[in-house]
Amino acid sequence: MDELIRVEGVSKRFCRHLRRSLWYGVCDMGARVWGQHSPADLRPGEFWALDDVSFAVNRGEAIGLIGPNGSGKTTLLRMLSGLVLPDRGTVTVRGKVAPLVALGAGFSPVLTGRENIYANMAILGLSRRQIRQRFEAVVDFAGIGDALEAPVQSYSSGMAARLGFACAVHTDPDVLLIDEVLAVGDAKFRSKCFRKLYELRQQGVAFVLVSHSSTAITNVCDRALYLLWGRLMLAGAATTVVNAYEEDLFGGEGLLTPGVAIAPLAADSATGMKLVGVWFRDAAGRPLAHPETGQPVRLCVGVQSEIRPCDRCGVACFHW
Repeated sequence: MDELIRVEGVSKRFCRHLRRSLWYGVCDMGARVWGQHSPADLRPGEFWALDDVSFAVNRGEAIGLIGPNGSGKTTLLRMLSGLVLPDRGTVTVRGKVAPLVALGAGFSPVLTGRENIYANMAILGLSRRQIRQRFEAVVDFAGIGDALEAPVQSYSSGMAARLGFACAVHTDPDVLLIDEVLAVGDAKFRSKCFRKLYELRQQGVAFVLVSHSSTAITNVCDRALYLLWGRLMLAGAATTVVNAYEEDLFGGEGLLTPGVAIAPLAADSATGMKLVGVWFRDAAGRPLAHPETGQPVRLCVGVQSEIRPCDRCGVACFHW
């Protein structure tokens, strides 16, 4: 297999206190200058944003990163893009990398969309001639219309994401890094992005997708990594990892337990009905403790009715 990304025993720590963080940074730079290593243990105020994470990605493979906020997904993506250095371990990335690790990253707010296309794609390694050849394709994919000649600072978050994604996917990358930027686009644009990602995979592009959308991970990625508090909890098939993450996220007593009772709501004055339970059943009608991504389920709602004579017709009935 043609391996494009290898992460081995990577750890990264940060400090929550600004002054200490600046001081630790100076100490760490001094240690590197003198060929020394940073302290192995955490210093006061520090925490591990990533702790001993290892994985590999081959050409044409898609891998998803999933986990709650603060689990280290964006930090890992920044390491892959070369923006952050690990404190321990090694990160090896082969080929041209197109990072989308922040909304509008690489764009100048005072330049127009046209000017930013040239500047951003030049940063990603294209010559002026190559940019001219792909300019119309980028504009057509972004679909920002007349806003092309307006400053990027006047763009909505969705328009900035469109332009950033369009630039990245038209640079012929070997590795594409995507961090939640598709979440701000509309459904039509997201569909276009996923089709483009499929085309890129057929061309041998590998990509790492960070998303809180379980559907996006299972539809796009072969494998997934479940990160929690900086540690790699599970790696494997995307569906298996997503199910484990959702079980941790929604596990325990709650609305996903079959036949669970909830505090009855006050009866609706018009219908005399109270909501008393919510649960799931599978396609065959069997109760489900937890629904699985991609599987058909039935949402069941338990109600208690208070039948009373109708004010309009004088019999026991309901008018909706």
